[in-house]
Amino acid sequence: MKSFFANYWKQLLWFVLILVFAILFTDIMIYILIASFISILGYPLTHWLENKHGLSHTVSVFITFFAFILVFVIFILFIVPLIIYQANIISSIDLGELIKYYKDSLQDINSFLVKYNIVNPESSFVAWMQEQLRDLVNVAKFTNIFASFVSTTGSVVMGIFIVLFLTFYFLLDEKLVKNFILSLFPKSILEDVSAVLHHSKELLVRYFYGILIEVGIMMTIESTVLLILGVPNALLIGFLGGLLNTIPYLGPLMGAILGMTLAGLSELAYGSYDHVFSSVLYVALTFIGANIIDNVILQPQIYSKSVKAHPVEIFLVIIIGGRLAGVVGMIFAIPTYTVIKVIVNQIKDRVDRTDKEIMEKQENMTGEIIKS
Repeated sequence: MKSFFANYWKQLLWFVLILVFAILFTDIMIYILIASFISILGYPLTHWLENKHGLSHTVSVFITFFAFILVFVIFILFIVPLIIYQANIISSIDLGELIKYYKDSLQDINSFLVKYNIVNPESSFVAWMQEQLRDLVNVAKFTNIFASFVSTTGSVVMGIFIVLFLTFYFLLDEKLVKNFILSLFPKSILEDVSAVLHHSKELLVRYFYGILIEVGIMMTIESTVLLILGVPNALLIGFLGGLLNTIPYLGPLMGAILGMTLAGLSELAYGSYDHVFSSVLYVALTFIGANIIDNVILQPQIYSKSVKAHPVEIFLVIIIGGRLAGVVGMIFAIPTYTVIKVIVNQIKDRVDRTDKEIMEKQENMTGEIIKS
């Protein structure tokens, strides 16, 4: 044990310092991870510009960097107006007309609940429902949300600047992070650590691009079908549904519930009370169909082939990730498992090489003894 600490005390000290830094400056660690993720996605484009078009590394990095900025700006210009429009629609719901239209149905529900002692006979289900709807509409109003966003604009802008700054230099010096990680390990295993980093990056790039393609396809399918069916705010519902699809298993359910809620509230705001059920049903059926396509076609291609793992492995890893860290654990379960699997395979290869070298030495020694 003493010899272990004597040989590796520098590496242990570095790991302790990094751990303390991550605890004290969690936000900065998150910025570093986001920048690392974006730069990993940018490496293939940078290499393609260099190798296929003969551009210099610096020019290729600038093009890749501004391509990411352009995508981000387009994303903001697309999604923010949709959210504001949806919030304004929901806030325009006429509660008086709504309660009046559904008054008989609410009275029947109230009578049923009183009959089976589910609610107090003196309480009014209609009044309670009206209060809930009023709260929902108030939450949907964008004034308070926008005000809170403006109050945090300074920190948001600073975070974006930090991420962009780090991303640019991670792209410019591709080995920056790799060299830092290698500096934390002893020279005796640098070759193995380098191999782990190389294989992990290859698999993660394939996986992340696969996820982006999956999200894009799901957004397109859901938005297109809902537009054809005439569901209000189909683009926003399809966008949110595809985005939530990045959460394994729970994501499609969350997206469907959110989509049905937005569709129903939009119909109520338009006064199309007779179309509420049909719109909600269309959203549910669309998400079910899209999820079937995702499970049968997209996910086997992305998860199994990109990270080279069996579907059963993927399922168990996601479940374990969910048990350990909830939704966040489910999202990062597959990338984490991919890196762990690469490390295990590298250790196995190192052990196999060591065993082979020992056997060769033994065979050589045996041959020399026989000759002598």
